[in-house]
Amino acid sequence: MAEEDLIKVRLAKLENFRAAGQAPYADRFERTHTLAEAKKLKLGTKKISVAGRIMTMRTMGKLCFVTLQDASGKLQIAIEQEHIGKDEFKFFSKNFDIADFVGVTGELFETQKGEVTINVAEYKLLAKALRPLPEKWHGVKDQETKYRQRYLDMTMNEETRKRFELRANLVRKIREFYWSKGFTELETPVLENISSGAVAKPFMTHHNALDIDVYLRIAAGELWQKTAIVGGFEKTFEVARCFRNEGMDPSHLQEFSMVEHYAAYWNYEDNMQFMEEMFQYLLKETLGTTKVEVLDREGKKVTVDFKAPWPRKEYVKMIAKDCGIDVLKYDNAKDLLKEIRAKKIKIDDAEKMGYGNLVDHLYKTVSRPKLIQPTFVIKHPADTKPLARRNDEDPRLCNTFQLLVNTWEIINAYSELVDPTDQRARFEDQARAKAGGDEEAMAYNEEYLRTMEHGMPPMSGVGMGIDRLVTLLTQQENLRDVVMFPLMRPIGVGAHNYAPLQTASPSGTGNLSIPAPGISYQEALGLAKKYLTAQTSFLHSREAELVMRGLAKKLGQDEELWGIAGLLHDLDWDLVKGDDSQHCVKIKEIAKDTKLNPEFVDFLITHAYGAPCGDLGNKQRSQAAEHALAAAETITGLIFASALVQPDKKLANVKASSVKKKMKDKSFAAKVNREVIKEIEQVGITLDEFLEIALKAMQEISDELGL
Repeated sequence: MAEEDLIKVRLAKLENFRAAGQAPYADRFERTHTLAEAKKLKLGTKKISVAGRIMTMRTMGKLCFVTLQDASGKLQIAIEQEHIGKDEFKFFSKNFDIADFVGVTGELFETQKGEVTINVAEYKLLAKALRPLPEKWHGVKDQETKYRQRYLDMTMNEETRKRFELRANLVRKIREFYWSKGFTELETPVLENISSGAVAKPFMTHHNALDIDVYLRIAAGELWQKTAIVGGFEKTFEVARCFRNEGMDPSHLQEFSMVEHYAAYWNYEDNMQFMEEMFQYLLKETLGTTKVEVLDREGKKVTVDFKAPWPRKEYVKMIAKDCGIDVLKYDNAKDLLKEIRAKKIKIDDAEKMGYGNLVDHLYKTVSRPKLIQPTFVIKHPADTKPLARRNDEDPRLCNTFQLLVNTWEIINAYSELVDPTDQRARFEDQARAKAGGDEEAMAYNEEYLRTMEHGMPPMSGVGMGIDRLVTLLTQQENLRDVVMFPLMRPIGVGAHNYAPLQTASPSGTGNLSIPAPGISYQEALGLAKKYLTAQTSFLHSREAELVMRGLAKKLGQDEELWGIAGLLHDLDWDLVKGDDSQHCVKIKEIAKDTKLNPEFVDFLITHAYGAPCGDLGNKQRSQAAEHALAAAETITGLIFASALVQPDKKLANVKASSVKKKMKDKSFAAKVNREVIKEIEQVGITLDEFLEIALKAMQEISDELGL
């Protein structure tokens, strides 16, 4: 039964409760025990009151077994006609559904199969669910659904809920450790006049009351905490949400959680010892061990041992060892970039970076990927750390450290710069870099300099990413897996039946929404197999499906909806047998005999705009989603051809850079329209990004394609 039909049935049941004089949404329910507590009681205990969501129901004649779930776990209850009466039993069995919340009172007993169960004497509906839960045996598997409807993910997947319980416990233990060591928790501003505390691009907004532009903080109150220490505090910390208007990938989010602390009279070596002690405490309190299995960048499990002490490796020496470049030989970005290019090291947008940012990206390219076990990377160049104290023995370096685990930076820390003259000079260098186009360079902050000039004691501070740490400890691959409600791009009408939204593409060129297909993915797959009888036609549609799914993931759209569009775009191809004039004309005839939404069919047809198909030759695509579909189905031909010219004809060995070169060679796969592929830029995705997405998508089904 379709979901809309199930909803109608549940709405009717809702009215049955009202007709019987029962409120379908209760005000409260008095529990005597959680489900886990009730399960541990002595058999025969009476008048136990518990509540939870119905997860399973099995009716056998005059007996109904129900599984309830609350935050503590699951427990079986039994609704027995002999015990509650014929009318009450009939009402329960006819009007309660899986996903409803119910409260019951009864006696604890054990079934013949040895399962602890409550024999219900009284029941009460607490909340009627109008939508069903996902299929019970599979839970929530779709990644986008997990992010968009986290409540379903947590309801159906206990592992997910446990992950967020661990996160909450970890944050609690972090706070407990700080307080036990004499630190004071502060609250610092989220909106700032000047964005500082890190090298990053901020979000900006306008404060109407003050008529000024302000920035969302990019760090957990670094300058504010140091200002508090000038005012007399000696040890401070803050657990904070921070915001950086930069790229999103599995190890970076624009909104994230971190903790920062500052301690007067400490240096960076004191802080390294402190963080080693903190991690021993946190891991033993939350996991019971310092050895943790994590996923490496290839998704394989590797054991990481946090037992202290951790090795120290010098930043500059690591880079020199890994690529042969001594960054201290250069004092400007231009000369360093020349050497980087001479070594054939690729860094995106390197020409826009100041010296410090360029050095940091070089390190992230050649050295950081090798750091798996917990490692302190120490003594960064002064130009990469605008707020760090210079090293007394070599003023080109700073007294800094970062904790790297499994290639991820978990901690960034240093001895703080407390010399206002040096700080002013560093701010000026950052200002010049920003003026030269480096959006991540730090802003000049005269107010902070004034604070320093009143006298600032020696100190050291630490910034630690909470999301990254939890991701690491729970064997996840993406930070969004440990953020309960990650920010997502709004979607249009799709398989989730959300209300229609006009969603702007990243470049602001049009609508990314696609009309609902009117059928499920399995039904769409059945149509494709029915009408695309030639293997080449079916495989082309599968290629387009996977590329569309890849684009949807990149754009934050409904992956299944976009996949269906790719799968069905050429549905009439084998019917017209190469007669281009009938392509995308016959599809409307097919649609009449199916449940396909006519608006969805009209969308599919747009991929043939400009081609000699019926009256489509003079039509032009105008919406971002239309450009995406056309580019997606076209790029498959170029990638497929690129695989065929490989010596081993293996798609796995094709590189995006190779496909890009072949795209420039118009004699190669000459029938592939390069201009249509370039339409992807109308969606706000660069050609390089698109080639990577499409290639990766097709490689997922290389066995199916015979490549």
